[in-house]
Amino acid sequence: MRILCLILIFTPFLLRGQEVYYSPFTETYPNIYRSEFEKINRRIVFEPNEVTIVTETQRGKDIEVLNIKEIQFVDNRLILQCQNRSKRKVTIILPEEQEQLFYIDYYYRSSTTNEEIQIRLHLEEMQTGQGDPVKIKFG
Repeated sequence: MRILCLILIFTPFLLRGQEVYYSPFTETYPNIYRSEFEKINRRIVFEPNEVTIVTETQRGKDIEVLNIKEIQFVDNRLILQCQNRSKRKVTIILPEEQEQLFYIDYYYRSSTTNEEIQIRLHLEEMQTGQGDPVKIKFG
């Protein structure tokens, strides 16, 4: 049943073409004991074969296009194995079933230390491409 719910959460963009999420806060996990929060505006666009992450920077916009190579369901989580244009592997994990999606986890390996880095993109609102954004409420 949980897998069915995950499929229902994830499949709207497959049927309509895309799902757009907005993330105003990024939480980094460089250390087990302490997380850091940064105000970084991002737009995450899920399409059938790729995920596009647009990050607002002081110099403009940074656009990362991730090609989805594999989709898995593990422990009631949806896992997207992706690859960016530089051939770096990136994993995106959507959490266990929920009525609303509050965050997306993003994993990659550091090119200098080979350490696995995790960032959590906290979501504020969603737009389905069918009209006005849907506000995601906290609490």
